Amino acid sequence: MASAVPFGAVERTLAWRYLRARRAHGGVSLVSIISFVGIMLAVTALIVIMSVMSGFRSTLLNALLGGQGHVFVQVTDEPAAEIDLIVRSLPQLEGIQAASPVIEEQVLASTDYAKIGAAVRGVRVEDLDHLPFFPGGSAKASRDGFGQGRFGGDQIYVGRFLAADLGIAPGDRVTLIAPEGTKGPFGVTPRRKAYTVADTFETGSVELDKLYMLMPMAQAQLFFNFSEGYEFIDVRLDDPMKTARARQAISQLIGNRFLLDDWQRQRAAYLGALNAERGMMRVIMLILITITALNIITGVVMLVKNKTRDIAILRTIGTSRGSVMRIFVMIGGLLGLAGALMGLLLGVTIVLNIGAVEDGISFILGRPIFPPDVYGLEGLPAELNWGEAIFTTLWAMAMSILVTLWPAWSAARLDPVEALRFE
Repeated sequence: MASAVPFGAVERTLAWRYLRARRAHGGVSLVSIISFVGIMLAVTALIVIMSVMSGFRSTLLNALLGGQGHVFVQVTDEPAAEIDLIVRSLPQLEGIQAASPVIEEQVLASTDYAKIGAAVRGVRVEDLDHLPFFPGGSAKASRDGFGQGRFGGDQIYVGRFLAADLGIAPGDRVTLIAPEGTKGPFGVTPRRKAYTVADTFETGSVELDKLYMLMPMAQAQLFFNFSEGYEFIDVRLDDPMKTARARQAISQLIGNRFLLDDWQRQRAAYLGALNAERGMMRVIMLILITITALNIITGVVMLVKNKTRDIAILRTIGTSRGSVMRIFVMIGGLLGLAGALMGLLLGVTIVLNIGAVEDGISFILGRPIFPPDVYGLEGLPAELNWGEAIFTTLWAMAMSILVTLWPAWSAARLDPVEALRFE
């Protein structure tokens, strides 16, 4: 034993023997079993909670970014021909999916039912193919008559919730009043026109669907007096989180003459709140795992007390203190490893079958726990992040080993003479 290899077969055999010994023979106590179950449940909870939070985050961002661009290039008062050339060049840059010229202005939408402030976006018919929330794209627009007629016609699309607030449906008329009036012999008169609702659209964001209307570009230029120009270029990226890289590439292409902006700066508070909530929840759950792992100390201390005679005999026949310490560290590590791996398996299983789990809980409670009509989602979103799941498992294992060091060191320092005095 004096020359036993560290963490070798002899030490592993002794650790496994002590771990599986019955309580009547001084084996692992009920406290250790509770520690195993606690670590398993804590790891499971962290994986499930972080996966659900990731699912909510992705759902919210997809809904938000589905209705708006990622990078914006201000081009007011610039020649339309020059802007069209830039729009055709931008998708050739790495990471840029599409680019579209846009006019966006505020209006007062008026019907017999209500008067509500809204935002009108003037878009080209072909650019509807780049909008993820608009299935059918330009083909649907052609069927609906959107963009057809003199100066683009009078067909518009209205956000679903905005249409509900105005009390209108496809085929109904809505009057739009622009903030800037038309100068005439009797002074400035409000610029107003009645439009027909071709259809409604839904981006997935209630905020956007209560605000936006889509209008053919030619009609928007006429109604808002843009003289065939545009207000800004809506740029959409392959990865919405890489706005900094995209802005740098766009600046190199068009120079510093144009003002650039992006959704992350505009939504900094919104994005910061999501990141802060996610970070704090991760810290809280890691602390919970650490607290659960601390229970292993009690189990290993009781095991050391029960195995005092065995430790004394091992020390008498020449077993080193380091070897004794490693034996009890492995016991705590095995408890943590088993609990963490079982927690990983259980957590991943729950996340991958979150729909069935939600249905089961709803059946037991007798009511939906996540009503679609209230939350606007078809079910509880969950997105498994394997990197985070593995990190959680490794953290639980590391904490299990760390908290075992003190009782293992106490066992290694045991004096064999004092331990055998009363045997």
